[in-house]
Amino acid sequence: MPDTAAPLPYLVFDFDSTFTQVEGLDELADIALQGQPDRADRVGEIKALTDRGMAGEIGLQESLAKRLALLGAHRRHLAPLVAHLQTKVSESIRRNAAFFRQHADRIYVVSSGFREFIEPVVAEFGIAAGHVLANTFTFDAEGNITGCDPANVLSRDGGKIQQLRDLHLDGPVYVLGDGYTDYQIREAGLAKRFYAYTENVSRPSVVAHADEVLPTFDEFLYQLKLPMTLSYPKNRIKVLLLENPDARAAELFRHEGYQVEEVKGGLDEDELIARIEGVSILGIRSKTQVTQRVLDAANRLIGIGAFCIGTNQIDLPGAMRKGVAVFNAPFSNTRSVVELALGEIIVLARRIPEKNPKMHAGEWDKSASGSFEIRGKTLGIIGYGNIGSQLSVVAEAVGMKVVYYDVAEKLQLGNAVKCKTLEELLPQADVVTLHIDGRPDNQNFFGAKEFALM
Repeated sequence: MPDTAAPLPYLVFDFDSTFTQVEGLDELADIALQGQPDRADRVGEIKALTDRGMAGEIGLQESLAKRLALLGAHRRHLAPLVAHLQTKVSESIRRNAAFFRQHADRIYVVSSGFREFIEPVVAEFGIAAGHVLANTFTFDAEGNITGCDPANVLSRDGGKIQQLRDLHLDGPVYVLGDGYTDYQIREAGLAKRFYAYTENVSRPSVVAHADEVLPTFDEFLYQLKLPMTLSYPKNRIKVLLLENPDARAAELFRHEGYQVEEVKGGLDEDELIARIEGVSILGIRSKTQVTQRVLDAANRLIGIGAFCIGTNQIDLPGAMRKGVAVFNAPFSNTRSVVELALGEIIVLARRIPEKNPKMHAGEWDKSASGSFEIRGKTLGIIGYGNIGSQLSVVAEAVGMKVVYYDVAEKLQLGNAVKCKTLEELLPQADVVTLHIDGRPDNQNFFGAKEFALM
């Protein structure tokens, strides 16, 4: 690591899929070919050539020539491309824009991409035009892009190597990029270190040659003890998600740069203990039990997210003693539970559990004896929280009278009537539904005594 008092090493960045999340030529093709019947095929072919070139499977010169031949772009397409690329700067680079502006004199962008779209994007980060080394387009009289300047060394195989030689940089050089041509600078002895930049794409053939792998630019700054926006790189924070929470959870964590491991089902205590080491954030639903033994084994745990309403599956006193924050999702299943509860009320009132097997056996039991509509019946709701109160509204909408009881003072919704005691509610109710939590006071809550009051 460099002495922080010494000058910063020269940092040489690739542009496509490193400084930005995307490949500039691929995006230009997508813009230029809009409305063309073969757009998808041509864009796909250009992207395939890009990937093969970046992986070192074909030479840069061949890849570039074939892509430009497929492009069909015009000068007028460059402005919308630049505007698009300005929204596609890699998240961790955008996050640390102040670093780039402060050290712009030590930063170069060396790319086989094109100056016309690179220069205006990196200018926002304080990088001067003289520190952008890239190809340039050639145009015909009508403004159509016809190719690239053949005199530019970056249009040829080994161009980045030659470009670095021509710079004559007077200090150590660190290269950050996602492509094989970036590694070749290190291979030629012109860089002290090559960092495979994988925030946007990871190419195995490139990663295999890297001195270090950078999931984000935050990691680079952290390793070199340089000023950074975050106090700690998110890519070092491990998230373990169990029991299939909504896919957006993993997407959001990954988008922010966290390490994410997903396990489809729940884990028993021993299985969770085996996986919890190094995990900072644990996401569960109701099946997985977070016991004191699990908490004891969790050496880096800072937060538990319960993707459900209840937290009975978590040792809350143990988490509090360990300083682990616990979050639940009190509104996550509210509507689902309400619809299910109302559906079960209708099913039971209409004696469908008795009739359904007969129908499946080919017997048409037309009798409605003992079957009732729920309209006009009284629903007794015990527990008037998020679920109970919403069920109250929906039940009234289908014609039920609603009475409710809660140990806490809760304002009624609609025409629901509050009962002061359970004994007041039960004699009135045709149907009783319980929406209470698992606290010790609620154990054995409803029994023979309560049934006798109905």
